[in-house]
Amino acid sequence: MNFVDNIDKYFEELMQVIDVMDREQINNVMNKLVEVNDRGGSIYIFGNGGSAATASHFVVDFNKGVSEKLSKKFKFICLNDNIPSLTAISNDIAYNEVFKFQLQNYLTEKDMVIGISGSGNSENVVQAIQYANDKGAATIALVGYNGGKLKKCAQNYIHVPIDDMQKVEDIHMVLDHMMMTILKEYLLERYGVIEELAL
Repeated sequence: MNFVDNIDKYFEELMQVIDVMDREQINNVMNKLVEVNDRGGSIYIFGNGGSAATASHFVVDFNKGVSEKLSKKFKFICLNDNIPSLTAISNDIAYNEVFKFQLQNYLTEKDMVIGISGSGNSENVVQAIQYANDKGAATIALVGYNGGKLKKCAQNYIHVPIDDMQKVEDIHMVLDHMMMTILKEYLLERYGVIEELAL
């Protein structure tokens, strides 16, 4: 089989949606990330399915990739990574509350909450963002399709305007790597580098 035409079509569609994305949305979110790190806040991130994997990836890219040599490090925490907590909350309370319930233990006004949902309508993500808004924390949504409920309730968002879950998730990961690359360089100059530890 020769899949080259299909491969070209997929890549072309990805490039088309990247070309029309709002750069100011991305810039605003990057500035909010810097602000929460400046004030020493924690960043709680989560999603379902592929978005859960993206949330986990953000954690390693910012806690290690960006922060490794920074004197002031990011504090990302992924709320979908602890399987016992997720199953206990889902079983005893409701799956719609798996993220909101965890935020009730930790969230402060200096923190940020990032909800990832391709459709923008994942109810457990929406509830957590609404809770964070009520508590005075900063809220960010990464969404696709028409943005759904999350686009309407998050304080800031990045919208991937395509009705294709795989391409939405692809671009959410591109956003992670792009922001990691740019912010790492910027913050190394701004915060300064930690002294190398002697081995």
